[in-house]
Amino acid sequence: MRRTSAIVAVALGALAGCGPGEGAKDRELDLVGAADSSGAKKEAAAPAANAPAVHASAFVVDLIQDFVFRKRRDGWTLLSPEAHTSLARERAGGVDLVLAALPGGASAEPRALEDDLAQMEALVRETGGKAAIAKSLAEARSLRDKGALPIMLLLEGADAIAGGDLAAELDRLAGRGVAAVGIVGERANAFADPASSPGDPGGLTARGAELVRLCREKGLLADLTHASPQAFWDALVRENTLVAVTHTAAAALRDHPRNLTDLQILGLARGGGVMGLIFNPDFLKAGDPAAATLDDVVAHAGHVKKLGALPALALGTDFGGVNPPAGLEHAGKLPALTARLVEEGWTAEEISAALGGNAVRALEAAEAGQGAAEASQRTAFRPVPLECDAVSGEFSGELATACDGAVLAAGPKLAASSAQRLRLKDARLTPVKLELFGEPGTPWQIEAQDLSGKVLVRRIVALDGAGRGELPLPEKRNLARLFVSPTRASVLNEAVVWGR
Repeated sequence: MRRTSAIVAVALGALAGCGPGEGAKDRELDLVGAADSSGAKKEAAAPAANAPAVHASAFVVDLIQDFVFRKRRDGWTLLSPEAHTSLARERAGGVDLVLAALPGGASAEPRALEDDLAQMEALVRETGGKAAIAKSLAEARSLRDKGALPIMLLLEGADAIAGGDLAAELDRLAGRGVAAVGIVGERANAFADPASSPGDPGGLTARGAELVRLCREKGLLADLTHASPQAFWDALVRENTLVAVTHTAAAALRDHPRNLTDLQILGLARGGGVMGLIFNPDFLKAGDPAAATLDDVVAHAGHVKKLGALPALALGTDFGGVNPPAGLEHAGKLPALTARLVEEGWTAEEISAALGGNAVRALEAAEAGQGAAEASQRTAFRPVPLECDAVSGEFSGELATACDGAVLAAGPKLAASSAQRLRLKDARLTPVKLELFGEPGTPWQIEAQDLSGKVLVRRIVALDGAGRGELPLPEKRNLARLFVSPTRASVLNEAVVWGR
């Protein structure tokens, strides 16, 4: 599968030996966007034309559906015609693989998890072979080729295994069909704080780091749904974890604690991970979530694509656990999503990736024991916390929007030669590169200093045709602040220092 790059890559070696006294002060390099800024245009792939054919050819994967929850609440089974997730509706929706949630994993009582497993196995047995639990992707494909619905299992929260031998527990669960392990649920546990924690939630605990490492060893996908941002970055960067966030949406469109910021979405795409786009209206639309429709799902998918993070996009509908938006009322309506993406100009390849190709890639990488670096063939970085100041010249617009992680939201407009200062707040992180998001083709003067004001780097970076540019930074040289200044009046959407 062709993978789309999130940004134009710049080799870190390009600035080797460019400190003071080595020409750094006087040399200016256009590091990014030379072809795009000259007016050259790349030929765009033709949009998909036949939605039914596109949908039928895709291997459709849903990273979460709630069979057990809905059975207990409403008595729904896989054979219930009214169920959002009935076999008939899965078939009508072209679904090829489902991850079924085990909600009892978030209970401190291990018995709840055992009850979930028994309930899920009973639901499958009732189908008489029309559905089956698969213990690998190869087995899932084989079942699908035989006409059965393959189901793999997702442990939602790992509280139920916190008191045991984690390695032994994961082996046992993998043997029952568990393919993905949610690290934390709605409440803090032995492994991490959740995103819903008040104040400034913590990250992975030592036990949490052990759990994500063991997931890799056992070939399981680590699910950071519910996890705090700190835990998310700890897993992805510090522990080199292949991360999934199985049911979430874009925080830039709906400010919800469980939704991902633009920088988290980019981190996932660049680290080989995936985000399952949830169909819960409360995650999709502010104000009156009940008014959410298929259009809102398409908007969130489009936002991920505009970020350049399409390799991270997957489905995580949560059918059975939510009241879905109009137009996507049950699994049988999934072809309507494909039809709308075709209308929006998505290519067949892009649609196939979002419907299941990306999820399959992540599951395959997890089964192979790969971490983020191995799965993506690049090192994962985290954003370094910054304080932003307008230090000279004229600004219009809110300065904070250029330091809040909203890559596509318009930030302040700086007059020519105005300067914005970025001060690094966390000396424990090593800065690796600066990335700018703004108006395409704009050249920006960048100056990096240490605490004493000594200039470490001075360069010009021209943003490319997508409005992005990056500059390698001098690692381990006591970098303390950067100054960014446009050579002509321009909007700066976001300035990010990525580090580790």
